[in-house]
Amino acid sequence: MTPLIDMVFLLLIFFLLTSFLSRPSIPVDLPKSETAQMSGVPHVSVIIKRGGGLVVNEEEVSDRQLFRILSQTYALQSPKELVIQSDRGVSFGRVIEVMDIAKKAGAENMSFLVERKE
Repeated sequence: MTPLIDMVFLLLIFFLLTSFLSRPSIPVDLPKSETAQMSGVPHVSVIIKRGGGLVVNEEEVSDRQLFRILSQTYALQSPKELVIQSDRGVSFGRVIEVMDIAKKAGAENMSFLVERKE
């Protein structure tokens, strides 16, 4: 009986940890690229949704809030990297606006998350 209880507790811990560590994804139709390269895991990631809304840390934010969050993060962190995940339908002007906000907040290296073309 003891091994069975141990197994149940191990499974419980496993499911608690995996549910805690997994993040719900936000549906974004990423652009495709044949020359995409994978770098490390990003410290800061901004999602630009189809309507132009911004998501940071799974929370909808305004442009002003984005600036505040990035400024606080970059004051404490080095390297000052940002990964932008933009929906394919977002206008290029909106992407530039977000890049401008990030640059003013202190971002030094920016990259884009895309899907690999096959």
